[in-house]
Amino acid sequence: MNKLIYFSVLSCVVSLFFVSCHDQLLYPEPKSNLTTVNFYNSAQDIDSAVLGVYNRLQSRWIRDFIVLEAPTDNMYAEYYATTNGLEQIELLDISPENHEVNIYWQNNYNGIFRANAVLENIDAPTDYLGNQKDQYEGEARFLRAHFYFDMVRVFGGVPKVTVRQTIEEAKEVERATEEEIYDLIISDLTDAVALLPEPGAADHGRASKAAAEALLGKVYTYRKAYDQARPYLESVIENYSFALVDDYGDLFNVNTEVNSEAIFSLAFIQDINDHNLSHLFNPQPGLYGYTTRGTRIARPTWDLHTSFHEADSRFEQTMWESFIPANGDPEDEPIWYPFFSKFLVPNLGGSNSGLDIPIIRFADVLLLYSEVLYELEGAEGALVPLNTVRERAFGNDLHNYSISDIPDRDTFIDLLLDERRFEFVLENERWFDIVRMDRLVDILGGSIEGEYNPSTDTAIMQHMNAEEYMRYFPIPREQINISAPGVLEQNDGY
Repeated sequence: MNKLIYFSVLSCVVSLFFVSCHDQLLYPEPKSNLTTVNFYNSAQDIDSAVLGVYNRLQSRWIRDFIVLEAPTDNMYAEYYATTNGLEQIELLDISPENHEVNIYWQNNYNGIFRANAVLENIDAPTDYLGNQKDQYEGEARFLRAHFYFDMVRVFGGVPKVTVRQTIEEAKEVERATEEEIYDLIISDLTDAVALLPEPGAADHGRASKAAAEALLGKVYTYRKAYDQARPYLESVIENYSFALVDDYGDLFNVNTEVNSEAIFSLAFIQDINDHNLSHLFNPQPGLYGYTTRGTRIARPTWDLHTSFHEADSRFEQTMWESFIPANGDPEDEPIWYPFFSKFLVPNLGGSNSGLDIPIIRFADVLLLYSEVLYELEGAEGALVPLNTVRERAFGNDLHNYSISDIPDRDTFIDLLLDERRFEFVLENERWFDIVRMDRLVDILGGSIEGEYNPSTDTAIMQHMNAEEYMRYFPIPREQINISAPGVLEQNDGY
């Protein structure tokens, strides 16, 4: 297959892949006769290229827990053999040579390059129907903003690349400031809001106007621009038909994966375009009635385990405390072994799962809105969306917070962080929440309870020793080396 040369951060060469299915996001099939000259001639070509951008987000997101959950108080690693660099990440002892951090950088820029290719060629076809051109441009801008939002939160300022460059040009691209990257993100999402179709007109698994509004509201909230975040979050709440599902477990069930809470999901198909999250965290013998094997790569910390309220329905969906091996008998005594069960679905016929993964959901919008209202108006209004999420978790209003529970801002932030923690375990929010709320050192500056030993009734302490500079990961050494000398500067502390 011919290759397009873009930015040197991704070793200068990126292969484009394309798909022919429009209803689902499948792994693209390469076409060896395509080049940059003859590919972008039709609306179908652009559509296929856009699906290639979605594909990169799909394949990247499945690995994101390594970078975004492993270094938090939610997870400790158990099996390192298949994940080079995981041990460094979980203990916040990350070197610039870390393999997984470099992969994270590469995957994001691969997605950015694919989005750039769509935007550079969007005017080439002449056979668009209806609003197709607006939709494809909006999707490319939405996805590029998504990739850059993840990059700037992990690394700080990163190279800003919006057009193709020669290898020599790319070697000279310095890191932009965080402000410059956020300006690009906000510009892309503002355009996406104007270009994308309403939720009812967007295929499942593809971005809509509401998804762009939700992400833009989130970006503004992260920037503490609460007055700018508010109208976008309110639009998602008030102008569409999104609502929390009654049962938290329905969010992670193949029979109910298309639901009122999923604003934007990554769509997967069993045996065609699937993922390994259904067995990745399972015990090695597999689970009776579910999977025939498990990878046991990481498990929930005892800190997370004991932090859940006993009446919180999210606990059972998030983790199981025991299991019967795949080759066992239902009458066997279960083996005590807490493990993540959030994405677990019955899958005895294969190793992977077709469960869709919600990336932006209504609960996130509600909790962000609660944060915005508190910062703008105080606790009273903020309690409504916060308690809405809690009522779903507990099945009643007996655990709702009242004004007396929130005497000051620190208390509110503590409660909000806890709620977001329990709601989004394994959904790659915890690291970003800890950092943006300036709680990195408070929460991870010492030790946390990692693995629990039932025979001694004690937890093994996991020493994190976080320092403030660790809010940003190191710029991968490989990326510094393939740039011109002195172009990519390392983050402080590394």
